[in-house]
Amino acid sequence: MYFLFGSWCSSVSKGVRDIPGNFQSATSSVPSGKALLYFGLFLASGIFFVFIAFTMFLPVMVIMPQKFAICFTLGCGFIIGSFFALRGPKNQLAHMSSKERLPFTLGFIGSMVGTIYVSMVLHSYILSVLFSVLQVLALAYYAISYFPGGSAGLKFLTSALTSSITSCFGR
Repeated sequence: MYFLFGSWCSSVSKGVRDIPGNFQSATSSVPSGKALLYFGLFLASGIFFVFIAFTMFLPVMVIMPQKFAICFTLGCGFIIGSFFALRGPKNQLAHMSSKERLPFTLGFIGSMVGTIYVSMVLHSYILSVLFSVLQVLALAYYAISYFPGGSAGLKFLTSALTSSITSCFGR
């Protein structure tokens, strides 16, 4: 009886060791405590700067568009930096530059650079507002694209909203 049970246990343990998704491979992608700490700090800093941009500098954007643009862009940079801290710089950069993510990445980074350029170099209020709105939309689209089916859902909502708006105006 012991011989049968002992051989059964060894074959089960051998089978468990041979499973492709064993415990070691499953835990190798879990971030370290230090990475989670940096992720939390960068994310909290980013949320803080975005909050400050909207609560303090959005009302005075007509007078000083540079303050909103810098604060909001800095917040967005910290939020992106938090994912670099969580996943590692090489992994996050490879992920952001992958074929399906590249349009979102270029749109978001382009809107960040454009916002800073038009507010700090050109000192244009209208262009600062335009690029800030583009940056908010790019941030939303970039964030939604991280969820499974998120970009398809966003495209569906955008087309539904567009068709309802055009039907209201009789086109």
